[in-house]
Amino acid sequence: MDVFSNMSKTNQDEVHMTTPELIEAHGYVAETHQICTEDGYYLTVHQISGCYISSSRLPVIINHGLVSSSADWVLLGPHKALAYVLCDNGYDVWLTNARGNTYSKSHKYYSIKDRDFWNFSIIPKNDKYFCYSWHEIGYYDLPATIDYILEKTGHSKLYYIGYSQGATTFYVMGSERPEYNAKIKGMISLAPAVFLGNQKSLFLKLFAYFHSILETNVFQWGSYICNINQWLPRNKWQSFILRTFLSNAPHPMTEGLCNCWFYLIAGFGSEQLDKSMLPLIFGHCPAGSSVKQFLHFGQLISSGSFQKFDYGTRANLTLYGSTRPPKYTLERVKVPVAIFYSENDFINHHTNVQKLADNLPNVIQTEKIAYEKFNHTDYLWGRDARIILYNNIVTVLKKF
Repeated sequence: MDVFSNMSKTNQDEVHMTTPELIEAHGYVAETHQICTEDGYYLTVHQISGCYISSSRLPVIINHGLVSSSADWVLLGPHKALAYVLCDNGYDVWLTNARGNTYSKSHKYYSIKDRDFWNFSIIPKNDKYFCYSWHEIGYYDLPATIDYILEKTGHSKLYYIGYSQGATTFYVMGSERPEYNAKIKGMISLAPAVFLGNQKSLFLKLFAYFHSILETNVFQWGSYICNINQWLPRNKWQSFILRTFLSNAPHPMTEGLCNCWFYLIAGFGSEQLDKSMLPLIFGHCPAGSSVKQFLHFGQLISSGSFQKFDYGTRANLTLYGSTRPPKYTLERVKVPVAIFYSENDFINHHTNVQKLADNLPNVIQTEKIAYEKFNHTDYLWGRDARIILYNNIVTVLKKF
């Protein structure tokens, strides 16, 4: 029996919907906003409200992980998905989309076919060393988004929830642009991908191993020569192939895909993923990212440090004034922070979480999720995520 046989017609329709269409179909009010960063990228942000929009509703940003998008936070449906739980509790919810993903592929001067769209950095474009990674998302995208929301809503502060890379980029902003501490009422880190030295994912261990052998410059030149600048972009062909496979392949094969894609990376043993959601999930995820976002995470795994992009000894010396990339200064992140982590999250080992907490000056809560098998993807699509996690998030927001 294929996974489509368990899907309702409504869910099959949702496979093809955009995030705003999903929000409207679920009975909420959606607004789409275009934000331009100071380096020329156009970001699409999706806002959710209930049946009415009130200026008294406090804004909260939810920022997605690697190769993800705003859709992740609404796929579970009404009153179950995190975005809707927050909306139901009186918050003005803003769902971000990082540069380069499905919804943020526009620039003032470049198209996504241009290498410079993906090779953005403070390094001159004619230099063979370049980088567009999650550093720029933290340095440019988040400040632009925060400023826009505060101006639009008239509030002086907002809440921030970051999942995985969404937490990573927040700590980049806090380190590099500490003036934004004053604009954040409180921050919640969900499975933060900051210190990754002890992560348990076999896939990521292999990635980091080959990355360390081939070194960054080989990857960079490969990207330059082959013009491969983005990984796992969402497109019609990708969605068609995945839907065809899931609807026609034998059940053991679809089960194998699920195990490989989710459990090998995220953690084995969880029963939180409803297999009938797979076509819906694969209809919206992966949503694409820059190759160098992967490379930067690979460097964190190899080094065990939370540091800027490593260009190699010679380029580091030119750019940073030292042969090694500098570490981000987490002591500058003065915002009240609450951290949620899970023991079965292969990407986020508890020792890494403790290391993060030890380096932050204002951690008000570090909480291990009670369900022992909760893995990295359950934060997004766990069938009982509201009971296990989301209700606790609402409680913490009220503490800030």
